[in-house]
Amino acid sequence: MKTILKNLCSTTGIPPYLLRNNYIEFKMMLVRLYGKLPFQRRKLKKIHKQPNIKLNFGCGLTHYSDWINIDGFFAKHVDIVLDLRRSLPFADNTVDYCYSEHFLEHLYPIEGMKHLSEVLRILKPGGVYRVVVPAGIRFAEKYINNDNDFFKLAFPWCDRPIEAVYDIVNFGGEHRNIFDLPQLNHMGKKVGFSLIKESAVNASQSPSLQIDKSDPQRVAESLYVEFVKAVK
Repeated sequence: MKTILKNLCSTTGIPPYLLRNNYIEFKMMLVRLYGKLPFQRRKLKKIHKQPNIKLNFGCGLTHYSDWINIDGFFAKHVDIVLDLRRSLPFADNTVDYCYSEHFLEHLYPIEGMKHLSEVLRILKPGGVYRVVVPAGIRFAEKYINNDNDFFKLAFPWCDRPIEAVYDIVNFGGEHRNIFDLPQLNHMGKKVGFSLIKESAVNASQSPSLQIDKSDPQRVAESLYVEFVKAVK
């Protein structure tokens, strides 16, 4: 499909991002329709009967056996296919933990707020949403400080630090937001989380949430934050 789109853009002069965005929206429309099929609804009902529900959003190629792994594409390791920009098909106060690693930056700011609001709704009181995102502001700070060693570790595939700064923010048009701790704190408080706290790789107090990828490159480029729902 990528080759077809590339050839079409080359022949017609249509900007690649225009076709890519339309293609993504078309796929997400199919995903939303797929979610309304009876067997998908039965799958969700079965999940709701589990004693402990843990949701891994934007799982990509990662699959955790004791989690419900969710993404917007069809693959054997994806348990539920959803458009995560929309309302989540889970009942209020039913989910124990939520997790995402390098997912939230793929949502536009208004979509990210919607997503956090939905996660707050479905979490049980005291539930936690652990979020790992690219530390975009860290890249800018390291660039200003001429910290070339950081870029060699965090983004070794880029030849120049300024290219790494651009790539972490843009990522070929796939990244649509940029974060630091104050921004995540603002977003979490605005939707109603009672506590937003910075963490470190696999440093969650909950063993269930100690599932971060721990290779040095991923750790260097990442910011770790937990959103906690108030206990009523």
